[in-house]
Amino acid sequence: MRRTALHSNWSFLHLDPGPGYPQPNVQRQRWLPATVPGNVHLDLMANGVIQDPFARLGELGCRWVDEADWAYRTTFTWSPDPALPRRVLRFEGLDTVCVVFLNGEEVASHDNMFLPLEVDVTDRLREGENELRLEFRSAVRTGQQRRSAYFAAEGLPTVLERFDERAFVRKAGYMWAWDWGPRLVSCGIWRTVELLEFAARIVSFSVFPERLADGRYRVRTETEVEGEGELTLTLGEHSVTSPPGEVRELDLILDEPRLWWPNGMGEQHLYEVTARLDSGHEVRKRIGLKTIELRRKPDRFGESFEFVVNGRPLWARGANWIPNDSFPSRITETDYREQIRACRDLGFNMLRVWGGGLYESEAFYAACDEAGILVWQDFPYACCYYPDGPAEQATARAEAAFHVRRLRDHACLALWCGNNENHQMWQEKWGVPTDHPPRYYGEPIYEEVLPSVVEELDPGRPYIPSSPIGIPPAGREAGKINSGGWGDSHYWDVWHGRGDWRFYLDSDARFSSEFGFASSCSLALWDRTLAPGDRDFEGPIVRWHDKTKKAWEIYRGYVTAHYPEPKTLEDWVYYSQLNQRDALRCGIEHYRRGEFCRGSLIWQFNDCWPVESWAVQDYLRLLKPAG
Repeated sequence: MRRTALHSNWSFLHLDPGPGYPQPNVQRQRWLPATVPGNVHLDLMANGVIQDPFARLGELGCRWVDEADWAYRTTFTWSPDPALPRRVLRFEGLDTVCVVFLNGEEVASHDNMFLPLEVDVTDRLREGENELRLEFRSAVRTGQQRRSAYFAAEGLPTVLERFDERAFVRKAGYMWAWDWGPRLVSCGIWRTVELLEFAARIVSFSVFPERLADGRYRVRTETEVEGEGELTLTLGEHSVTSPPGEVRELDLILDEPRLWWPNGMGEQHLYEVTARLDSGHEVRKRIGLKTIELRRKPDRFGESFEFVVNGRPLWARGANWIPNDSFPSRITETDYREQIRACRDLGFNMLRVWGGGLYESEAFYAACDEAGILVWQDFPYACCYYPDGPAEQATARAEAAFHVRRLRDHACLALWCGNNENHQMWQEKWGVPTDHPPRYYGEPIYEEVLPSVVEELDPGRPYIPSSPIGIPPAGREAGKINSGGWGDSHYWDVWHGRGDWRFYLDSDARFSSEFGFASSCSLALWDRTLAPGDRDFEGPIVRWHDKTKKAWEIYRGYVTAHYPEPKTLEDWVYYSQLNQRDALRCGIEHYRRGEFCRGSLIWQFNDCWPVESWAVQDYLRLLKPAG
């Protein structure tokens, strides 16, 4: 196996079609230097075309970027090696709607930010110089066009709520704007690009630990190989060599297994398992031995929602996790390790990877494995209706199958969840009730497609179709999701309801998977974000960096109910952060004291840009007093 990273010599171009008639004095953009992996906004910033979208009102000044089409190109030199007859271009992440050209020939198209793309170029490479070019179509315009066509086919009115253009492009939802994030939809080659040359390679390698009745563990591996070659599988002192074949297996018994435990319950022992072809291609994995159960049983409070690890009930404590940056190409492995270490040191044992973001990178899950942080993994569908015809279901199945296979070996993985709040949105008809569709669009994906993929590829791992999920069958709130007493709850009656954090004491959540209270980011982050004349904490620039949609008088009133009137930005940072600390302490202590509750995951741990939000760690990775 020879891997050649194709990360140098890239340039990019605005594909400006012009008005369709001559404009002799209008200069078009030429090819400018680009960074890969990257995002188009970062390249525009680096070339002085736009200011930093995170600074001042920079977000507003670059809305045009998302309406445009963009091209990226590079050249590389190649010479054939007869010992490596297969050649594949592998793109780990393309964002999002694009066509790939090699030496002027279209070789592939792509339409999913969450999936890699492989292109067999065995017979397409030229000895010497080759040109690779990608053309990205505006995700905004693509989504709008698809929405219009779908609505026409379904006979839906155009004014529908929560069924906007982002539902029609498989791309991280938060990039289209959220109540803590900017609208920076962007595009680009956001993960690595490689040319792979090989005679044989390991296509997939999975490990399946199974606890036996006597406490021992059976460990089975399954390896798919492309090409010929002898395969050696190793776990500790155990090793087996397999003859040629497409699927190879290792099956052994560990008589004295060392278990993997969540943070605070025991050690996080990890076994290294290796698959190695005699051609040299090798894949290593670190696995933990554990059992996981989601216990949902009727009791005197309603129905429980409790994780059980290795037979021991767990009180889940932690937070919701959003993507670390509006431009995910610049999130590093070091970022993940430092932040997960901070979560461990805070006493967390669980993070919920929220459904408006990403399937995170291997570095994130590896860090959680090592730190003992269980991962509740949402599939990326959130707060929106989604098209759900045969084509969309097929896309959902392929995407889910890839990531279930990718993540199922991680010791940290605790739960698959179909979406974030979509069921609640449909039931409660958020916004204008008459402007919702006549049915729950997306339901077949969460109720049929995703659970069938999990059952087939990760049997035994819990799955729930939506969060929140609890629905009492009888009584005052029969049939109402998120009613407390049943399943998990998103308790927002404080922030979006009565306001004062003392009302956390009214929550009867069996598992509070979202609750939070907003505050300012740090002064250090404001200093990086504002110009000297911008420091009016009630002024337009500071207020722009508050996406909570809460009227300023109400937000300010939440703070001054307990702290003095702020006079300066420094006052506002100090008082609002202390108020957030008090709010979360009130909620967490209430849930920990209650016999009925078995977990609290605060909203949210981190931020993706400089903003006032519910995060306890701001974009500079500085912990607020609530942390």
